[in-house]
Amino acid sequence: MYFKMIATLITLLCILHVAAGGSRAVCPTQPIKVVEGETAALHCGLHPPVNLSLYTVDWTRVDNKQIVCVHRHERSDPGSVVDQYRDRTTCSDHEDLSRGTLTLNISSANLSDSGLYNCFVFELKTWCEVRLIVVPKDQQNWTKTDVCNTTGPAVEEDHGAVKRTAVLLGVLLPVVVLLPVVFVVVAALLLWKYEVIEKCKKKFRGKKTMSNNFEMENLSTGPTEGDDLPSA
Repeated sequence: MYFKMIATLITLLCILHVAAGGSRAVCPTQPIKVVEGETAALHCGLHPPVNLSLYTVDWTRVDNKQIVCVHRHERSDPGSVVDQYRDRTTCSDHEDLSRGTLTLNISSANLSDSGLYNCFVFELKTWCEVRLIVVPKDQQNWTKTDVCNTTGPAVEEDHGAVKRTAVLLGVLLPVVVLLPVVFVVVAALLLWKYEVIEKCKKKFRGKKTMSNNFEMENLSTGPTEGDDLPSA
C-alpha cells in the first residue's frame, strides 16, 4: 500500500511537471524512409522524459484520421485499429514508455503506408507528427544510404529558431509592405517642394527682371520737352 501511494504521487508530480511546461514533445525533423516489405519504426518522445506506461497513447493517420495503433490500460488495444493496420502494428513496449519514448512499428510496410502519422498522449494533451516514406523495391538509383535511421532516437527540433524566424518575418513583412508607400509619399513631397522652390525662383527672377528693366528705362530716357532746364 505504501509503495502504491508513492507511485501515485510520482505520477501526479510528473503530470504537474509537464502541465507547468517542464516536458514537451520531441519529433523527428526528417521523414523516415523504409524499403517496401520491411518493418518501419516511427519514434518520438518527451523531453525531459516522463514515464508514459500508464498513459493512453493513440497513433493515427493525419490524412484520413484512421487509428493505426492504441496503447491503453498498460497494453495495446487492437480492437480500435482499422483493418489496413490490424496485426501489422505494435506500440511502444513498457520499457520504452517508462523512458518517455513513443514508438510505432509497422511490419511488411507497403506503398499505401506512406504518409504523416500523429502520436497523441491523451492525459498530457501533447502530440507529435512523423512522416513515413515507403520506397518501392524496384526503384532505380536507390541505395541503402537513402533510408533514414528508423531505430535511433528522435531528433529535437530547434523551436527557438522557428520562433525567431516567425518574429523576424513579423517585423520585416510590414516594413516590406509599407516601404513602397513611404517611398511614394517621400517622392511626392520632394516633387512638391521642388515645384514650390521653382515657382519662388521664377517669381523672384520676374521681379528682378522688371526692376532691371525699370532702371534701364530711367537711365536711357533723357529730359523731354516741357521739362524745366536747370538755370545758368
